[in-house]
Amino acid sequence: MKRAFAFGDKSIESVVRRVNEVRCVAVIGAGTMGQGIVIDLLKKTDYELILLDVQPEALARAKARFDAMRAADVKESRLREEDAKRAEARITFTQSYGDLARVDIVWEVATERGEIKAKIFEAIEKHVDLDRIAAIFSNTSSHTTGELAVLFKSEALREKFLTVHGYFPFESNRLIDVMKGKFASIETFAFGTVFADQILEKTVVALPTDHHGYLTDPIFQAMAAVISWDVRTSRDIVERGGLWDLFTANPFQVLDQTGHMPYTESSRHLGRSLPPTDRLRSLYDRNGAHYPDWIAKLERDHCTGVNAPSRRGFFAWSDGEQPRANGVLDPASGEYLPVTEISRKDYWSFYEAAEQDRHSGKIKSAESLVHVACTSDLGGRAFRRYALPICLYALDLIQDGIATPGQINISTRAGLRFKVGLIELIDALIAHLTIDGVIELVRRARDENSDDQCMVEMLDVDGECGPRKGHPCLLFDMKRRNYTRLLGYGRHYQTPVAELDLETGEYKGSYLDLKVYGPSSKDRVVSVVFNNPLRGNVFNRAVIDQLAHAFSGVLRLHREGRCGAVLFTAGGTGMRMLGADAREFNRGWFERERGYAPLSEAEAAASSRNAVTLLRTIQQSPVASIGVFGEKWGGGAEFTYYLDLRYDLRSFGFVFDALERRSAWQQKNTYNQPELDYAILPGFGAAGELKRLGMGDSVSFEIFDQGVSADRAFQIGLSHGVFDDEFEALRRGYERARSMAKDAPYSRALFKQELARGTDDEALAKDTGETFNPKKNPFIQTGLLTLLDRKHKPPPMNYACVGIQLPGWAYPNENGLSDSDPAE
Repeated sequence: MKRAFAFGDKSIESVVRRVNEVRCVAVIGAGTMGQGIVIDLLKKTDYELILLDVQPEALARAKARFDAMRAADVKESRLREEDAKRAEARITFTQSYGDLARVDIVWEVATERGEIKAKIFEAIEKHVDLDRIAAIFSNTSSHTTGELAVLFKSEALREKFLTVHGYFPFESNRLIDVMKGKFASIETFAFGTVFADQILEKTVVALPTDHHGYLTDPIFQAMAAVISWDVRTSRDIVERGGLWDLFTANPFQVLDQTGHMPYTESSRHLGRSLPPTDRLRSLYDRNGAHYPDWIAKLERDHCTGVNAPSRRGFFAWSDGEQPRANGVLDPASGEYLPVTEISRKDYWSFYEAAEQDRHSGKIKSAESLVHVACTSDLGGRAFRRYALPICLYALDLIQDGIATPGQINISTRAGLRFKVGLIELIDALIAHLTIDGVIELVRRARDENSDDQCMVEMLDVDGECGPRKGHPCLLFDMKRRNYTRLLGYGRHYQTPVAELDLETGEYKGSYLDLKVYGPSSKDRVVSVVFNNPLRGNVFNRAVIDQLAHAFSGVLRLHREGRCGAVLFTAGGTGMRMLGADAREFNRGWFERERGYAPLSEAEAAASSRNAVTLLRTIQQSPVASIGVFGEKWGGGAEFTYYLDLRYDLRSFGFVFDALERRSAWQQKNTYNQPELDYAILPGFGAAGELKRLGMGDSVSFEIFDQGVSADRAFQIGLSHGVFDDEFEALRRGYERARSMAKDAPYSRALFKQELARGTDDEALAKDTGETFNPKKNPFIQTGLLTLLDRKHKPPPMNYACVGIQLPGWAYPNENGLSDSDPAE
């Protein structure tokens, strides 16, 4: 959204107001990440943007890229020409730090070299307006906030400084880190978090404690570093690096896309600065070297990846907008050799894992990773040598209080795009081997690498040597306390929905695709935000699990009298809500050469049954519900049919006219049900729910065959409010939810029972009588005092429903977790 919203959280209201006052942002550094930040801000805000770089060539490259993107967007009818001109006018390209005088936020994205950062920070301090500046960010990959904050002489600027770090490609990667450090104020930390969350529309991992590289960067850095010291031939880059293809992608290919500078400069800094207790510190200091000579040679030769003049790095890359690796470096000879497939003879476990996934309809699953971890081939040895130290490092972060299990899992899933998060993998290893078995697996890896002291220290699980001497691994504490999982898993699809709180032993909600704002004592409204705007907030199995767990928490709060209504909305510009995830309509990974692999009837039926069961619970519960959304498709529209009220945002964009064969800018349809076009049915129950809502056959056909706009939905009674502005829609929607939350629970439950039952005069008389019985409806006395004694303030209503039988409703015993998990 272009403006932030507090969702009733009084603690951030002043911060939200300050975020909404931002008008100008300066980005220092016109490289890959700096360009990505500007592109993101151009799309998501109306800010004036200043791109500052001391090198005119860098500014020229950035301007050429922006111009080309706008031209392509206009040509492809993604952007109007007048909007493109306005976007162009919003950017100032400059080499002068004097332009910082009018900015609200400065974001440094220039370099990892401390001496250069010091000069940049000196210039920032000289030119910013202390009364205007809200925050200063650095996108550093390896420095702590504290290390950089002291580069400012002014205490006021230290208090306004945060490290805020995105991931490549910034404009299409959903993760962002916000780290406070010891100098930043609580207000600045909250400002950075709200800005990253609601303005940049990212998945935020907010760390109050300083740590080199946040959570994700040290893991990614280590994925390459742990292999780099063993690379001798081109096959090593492909085969050893190919281990990480089982998780996400070969890190050497990714580094060629981002450029090597952040990696090499971070390695230098980490080698000098990591604390003595960091398990991975030896990766960045081997006899004074921070990375191997073969990588240093690439740097000297300016072979740093796709954007190098030679288009060479670890790989050689083809020309074009979507370059492909057509060669791989052979460090021994310096030549680029053809990229060959990983050896089936030596790495047979990789192929077995892929075939197991294909057979079971899964994609890079935890089961396949566990299989590789335990094998005796070179693939298994590679897993144990390279992946296990990073697993132990993740456990160290939890043990040392740096991060929670959910934060690490979300970081690896969202930032590094792991199909199986790192903590999910650890849980899977424990489930398959037991904790004792995992400890023995690590010891096996240590013994396999006994000739490499650095590796022995990184694989120390017992606290016997190296940086973790005296600190046995967290696995031992988990065994002592009888914890067998660090995450809680959903009851439908066993995807992560919660994380273990090691202090209390309880599992608390931890969601990748949702944000949940709890109720205040005054408002009693829970806000649930679907939070994957880069994919249109699709409904997939993970979302079903997360929503079921989150709503179980809503019901618990309702029973305790702390929640009376829930507001549902979607993150991202336009509050879009797409339907079921089409990727899950195919059994496993869709491969064009193999074609469509159909789900079984049982699998398809289960996907419908699980979703409708959840949506029916939301619909029938005594909790009032309202949805505030923009453009909705398929299951996204169906979801809203189960809610009590629907507020809609008008959506505008290019719509293709099939007769005129051109696209025209106009109001778009807000409710869309395209399922019949794709030979499927609306599996979340659209036909029945539309009829329940009073939509006749003619209107239902209209929705399915052509869709309806927000205004048309309001006209036919499907929508209860229509707005042009996202902020106003949320403001009005939240206020309506706050009002609905005041309903007495017994009466609202009885009202919903009446609606479901239909006309029955005798039952109505019976129900009316029961509402006046305080033994059945203990809310009646407070409710009628409010009605009868208007001259005096009535006593506050106790909304708690503990020990009360609400009509037509029984609170479920489930906590939203899989039966095999510990109770929440």
